[in-house]
Amino acid sequence: MQKILQFIFVVSFAILACRASSKKGMPDQCFPPEQDPRCRAHSGRHFYDEDTKACKLHYGCWNGNQGYYEEEECKRNCKGQYKITKPITKYP
Repeated sequence: MQKILQFIFVVSFAILACRASSKKGMPDQCFPPEQDPRCRAHSGRHFYDEDTKACKLHYGCWNGNQGYYEEEECKRNCKGQYKITKPITKYP
C-alpha cells in the first residue's frame, strides 16, 4: 500500500512540475487570462497555445497588455522561447 501511495505522489509531483515549468521563460502576455463569463466582446488577440505549439486567435474581453494583435508578434515573443524537458522518472 505504501509503495502505491509513493508512486501516486511521484507521478502527481512530476505532472505538477511539468505544468509549472511549461510557461517558464515566457511572458504572461503569451497566455490568455481567464475570461469573465459576462464578456460579449469579439475583440481578437493572438495567444500561444501550449497544446499545438502555435499562436492562435482568441476572441474575448482583453485588458491593455494581454495577447498580441498580430500573429507574427506572438510567434516572435512566445513560440520557441522554452523547451519542455521530460522529467526523469525512476520507480522503485
